[in-house]
Amino acid sequence: MAGTYFEILRPGYSTLTTHDLPYTNGTGETGVQVFNPLSARPLIEGEWLQYDSTQGSWFATRGGLNSASPGTPANEGTLMAWPHWLERGRFDAQTRQYAHLLKGPAGFSFRTRVCDSTGLAVGDLVSVWDIDLGDGVVRRGLAASSGTSGTWAVGVVERVFGTNDIAVYFNPTYIP
Repeated sequence: MAGTYFEILRPGYSTLTTHDLPYTNGTGETGVQVFNPLSARPLIEGEWLQYDSTQGSWFATRGGLNSASPGTPANEGTLMAWPHWLERGRFDAQTRQYAHLLKGPAGFSFRTRVCDSTGLAVGDLVSVWDIDLGDGVVRRGLAASSGTSGTWAVGVVERVFGTNDIAVYFNPTYIP
């Protein structure tokens, strides 16, 4: 299944574990309708969301500090995050305001354009960072893992197709 920013390469969507969670607005999103594709900060497929339990139950949120600038990822994630996937025609998710997260299993491969490929090579670990894709909207995407203790690497680069276009083998790893 392919989208504009995210494509599942193998083994295929039907074999993946997913989780629908209510969405809670993140930093800088007061009054923004993220499920409206015409809003100022819409969710896009392949954007990484993390759990937020501050409201007494589990929600998905963008997380991060909304602080990156183009070409400079910021705020490497200390919480595990998963890619958001909104299949074409899933109007129920838009109506209910639920984020559809791809959770695994470990070992699936995907191609993403929600990333900063600067300095990446095959075999490098990637983590979730705040990234500006050049449209002025900061989203959570992938960039080279710093290897810093207490962070999560979500996978390994399988191929670099070009600028901000990579294939990743999903294998979440906590860096102690």
